[in-house]
Amino acid sequence: SRNIPQEILDNPKELKKLIVKMESNYAPIEIEITKGDKQLLFYDNSKLLSDLRYYPYFLGLFIIAYLAFIFWFLRTIKKTDEGYLWAGLAKETAHQIGTPLSSMIGWMEIMKLETPDSEGVHEIEKDIERLRTISERFSKIGSVPELNDMNLNATIKENYDYLKTRISRKVDFTIHLPTYPVLVPHNKILISWVIENLVKNAVDAMKGEGKLQIWMMGKNKNILIEVKDNGSGMTHNQALNAFKPGYSTKKRGWGLGLSLAKRVVQEYHNGDIKISQTELGKGTTFRISIRK
Repeated sequence: SRNIPQEILDNPKELKKLIVKMESNYAPIEIEITKGDKQLLFYDNSKLLSDLRYYPYFLGLFIIAYLAFIFWFLRTIKKTDEGYLWAGLAKETAHQIGTPLSSMIGWMEIMKLETPDSEGVHEIEKDIERLRTISERFSKIGSVPELNDMNLNATIKENYDYLKTRISRKVDFTIHLPTYPVLVPHNKILISWVIENLVKNAVDAMKGEGKLQIWMMGKNKNILIEVKDNGSGMTHNQALNAFKPGYSTKKRGWGLGLSLAKRVVQEYHNGDIKISQTELGKGTTFRISIRK
C-alpha cells in the first residue's frame, strides 16, 4: 500500500478500479498465510517502469529523425556545392565566350563597311547580338538580376521578330500585343530567354509544323503572356512534372529549361508560370502572369 496514493486507498471505488487494472495486466499471486487461509496479491509496474516501456520507441523515433536530418543536410550541402560549381562554370563560360565574340563584332563592323546593305550581314549581326545576350545570361547566374527594363511590348516583339526567322517556315507563328504600352519592370534578357524557351518547346511539340501564337493581354491587376501551340500536348502526369528540374519528355535534353523559366518568373519577377491548358493531340498553352 506504500506505492498507492492515499486518496485511492480512501476511495473504495477507485481502489477497486486499480485492482481490476492490476489483474488485467498481471495475474494475482496466491499466498497461503496460514493453513487454509489464502490471500491474493495484486501487483503492477511502478509509473517509472511503465514509462520506461515506451523509451525504446521514443529512442527509435529520435534516431530515425536524426538520420533523416543528416540525410537531408548532406543532400542540401551536395546540391549547394553543385549549384556553386554550375554557377562558376557558367560564369567562366560567359567569360570565355566574350573574347571570340569581341573579335566577331570587330569583323562584323568591317563587313558592314564593305557591304552595308547586305541582308546576310544584318542577319549575322542579329546572331552575334544574340550570342552577346546569351553570354550576359550566363554571366548573371548566381546574382540577383536588376529589373531595369519597362516596355514589355518591345521585349516580346523583339524576341518574336528574332525567333520568327529562325524556326521552321512550316510553323504559322503569330503575335498579338496590346495597342497600348505595357510598362512593367522586368529584366529584358531573362524574360526573352523564358519566351524563347517556351517557343522552342512548342516547335518541338509540333515537330516543326503547326500553329504557334503569342498573346499578351491585361487581366485585372496582372499582365498575361500566353504561348499557345497545336502540337502533341501532354498527359496529366507530364503536365504535373513539367516544371520539375531534370524532368523531360525529350530523348535529348537535361530537363532544366522549364524549371529555370519558373525560377525567373516567380523569384525574380514576382509572377507565376503554369500550363493553363493541354490536351493530347491538340496542343498546350503556357501562361505567364506578372503584376502590373
